[in-house]
Amino acid sequence: MRSSHTLPPAAPMEVARLVSDNRSTRQIVLQRLLAGLIVVLLVPLAVLASTALDDQAVREGEPAPNDLVADRDVREVDPDATENARRVAAESVEPVLAFDRDAQAQIVGAVREVFEDARSVRQPVTAGEDDALRTPSRSQQIDDLSVEQEQLSSGVIERLVGLSNSELEAIERETIAVAQELARQRVSEEELDEMLADTLPTELALRSFPRDTSDTIARPVLEAKMQPTVVVDPELTSLERQRAADAVDEVAETWRAGEAIVRENEIVGPLQLQAIERLGLSGTSPLRLLLRTALAMLLVVVIGAIYLSRMQPWVWVSGKKLVLLSLLVTAYAGLVTATTVLTDATSSAWAYVVPAAALGMLTALLIHPVVGIATMLPASVIVLLVIPGSPPVALFAAATVLTSVPLTTKIASRSDLRSATLRAGLSFPALAAIIVLVFGPRDELFIAIAAGAINGVVTAIAVQGAMPFLENLFRLPTVTALLDLADRNHPLLRELEEKALGTYNHSVMVASLTERACRAVGADPLVGSVAALYHDIGKVRQPHYFIENQQGIANPHDDLDPEISAIIIQNHVTDGVEMAREYKLPPEVVACIGSHHGTMVVSYFYERAIAQAGGDPDAVDEQVYRYKGHKPAAKEAAILMFADCCEATTRSMALSRGNLPREEIEETVDRLLDERIADGQFAESAMTFHDLKVARDQIVESLVGVYHPRIPYPKRAASVAEEHAARPEPDHTVSLPRDATTAPPRT
Repeated sequence: MRSSHTLPPAAPMEVARLVSDNRSTRQIVLQRLLAGLIVVLLVPLAVLASTALDDQAVREGEPAPNDLVADRDVREVDPDATENARRVAAESVEPVLAFDRDAQAQIVGAVREVFEDARSVRQPVTAGEDDALRTPSRSQQIDDLSVEQEQLSSGVIERLVGLSNSELEAIERETIAVAQELARQRVSEEELDEMLADTLPTELALRSFPRDTSDTIARPVLEAKMQPTVVVDPELTSLERQRAADAVDEVAETWRAGEAIVRENEIVGPLQLQAIERLGLSGTSPLRLLLRTALAMLLVVVIGAIYLSRMQPWVWVSGKKLVLLSLLVTAYAGLVTATTVLTDATSSAWAYVVPAAALGMLTALLIHPVVGIATMLPASVIVLLVIPGSPPVALFAAATVLTSVPLTTKIASRSDLRSATLRAGLSFPALAAIIVLVFGPRDELFIAIAAGAINGVVTAIAVQGAMPFLENLFRLPTVTALLDLADRNHPLLRELEEKALGTYNHSVMVASLTERACRAVGADPLVGSVAALYHDIGKVRQPHYFIENQQGIANPHDDLDPEISAIIIQNHVTDGVEMAREYKLPPEVVACIGSHHGTMVVSYFYERAIAQAGGDPDAVDEQVYRYKGHKPAAKEAAILMFADCCEATTRSMALSRGNLPREEIEETVDRLLDERIADGQFAESAMTFHDLKVARDQIVESLVGVYHPRIPYPKRAASVAEEHAARPEPDHTVSLPRDATTAPPRT
């Protein structure tokens, strides 16, 4: 027994189950592996089954296997079309031109050079033997000038040569003036011919040229020597074209929620395939999907194992509950798979029928509420695996778990269970509506609300329908299972009442004492009272060997050897455990039955054996007279042991004396408690000394309420039945207590 200052919070009755079952570490490890394999292998198969129903591969350029509808808004960009549009925009930008100041000087210089060459070919040159200076002939001048000015026509050359020096100078002056004027204008190469055609005649007309030389000499010279005065600026041109390209929006296609991306047998385009893949609607390789889901569930199993080992150790050491949890998760995956048929056939909003709350509530009721809350992780992950691209539905699954599990913590009857499922179901439409309003698509709001309402009905049916089956299959001490066992019409209790009425009445009284004491120390009062009702069921096999059932018959122990009598008394514990397991009572109740006498000595027959041995204790083997059960571990089992001996002893005392004063009851209860503490019967229990004191006070108050002194009725007013009830029982009822363990202790 632990001291009160070192005792951690009381563990549930699973500790008692572990003591009674004696399961090896290897068995627990194997059960953990089995539970993990169930989730890692079966859940992926369920997910694969959902994809096999309606998830064929979608490929670009091939007909779509079915209608693929967007469950949310999606926008896909066409990179090739966007690039083409931007290239066209860039090419449409005209080159950026910059004024070429070198071209201006080149134009004027080229025109001046024509006249300088015409003048130079006239210069006298030495010729003949006397080296006299002679003016070149006309033909020689024409030839020389043609070599220098290849761009000019022969007619222009001849006219230049034919000019007088004064005419040449006048024409040169006017032509250069026109050239200077033209060089000031911004003219591109493409605009050059047009500019000469439009501007040159006007400029020539404004000048004073001799005779017709404006058209025959000036104009041809200017047309030959004129060049563009602007050039393309590559940097500015590139910058402007980049700006034009950047101004072009992306070429994209958008599908609204509920809009078909592609219809059945329609050829799938590249943008459609991108949208389908983004929404998770494209078919995948079965092997890849299986591996991906298995890895996801393996991660869930690892996280769950760490959580349970740290936060819920009594569940972590219960292989049975781990297997149950894995089966619940797998069944939930199957139900989520079934919802995909409904969503594919109608609207994606019907996904809100996923019964995550049923998983959470069943886990909370059958295992523990804290574990029930933790199921929101697998509930959400499985939704994302089965219905890809549905984070709002996964959020809804987690929200329903968090909403419904707390409703299971105050269940004390089946009507409470019905009420809890009803209240949970009423919240689901509201949760679905809120999530759809926040995340969309809002046009499916009413479908989501209807799906939430159906979810509530499915959850209620699943929880209330599966509870009895799972309780019986896994022998779990749930509230509803214990309430069924507390029904006095249970076959075992009916058999106990028919064959051992005295024991039955004693068990009912012990149940009352145990329930009150359990409530006071924080133990489970329902587990304690049910265990008390069944703790003596082993006596139905030999009921008349126990004093409470010996009405009007001789005591059969009078003719038996003390050792044989002790064995008969001891057997009611092992017989009770055997019968409890035969009727599939919860292991917690079985553990209480097996420990309600602990390893105490059947003291009456032990003392009798010592007396027959001449008073020599060494001549008698004490172990033969000890019960073959085990010491109580759980609080409920320890309180049952204490309440059982107190009720039996005080009942035996009251049968001989009628009423019992409070002082005598307290003295008796304290003596019985001290004997069991001294014998180490509470050494393995979760009880503290403070708990024992509280339980002792509650048992004393209950016994005082039963055996307190009453006002004696006048004899004439008493009925015959009352007079018989007040008459003392025969002496043998006092000489041998009901199970021979509550007789005066040996010293």
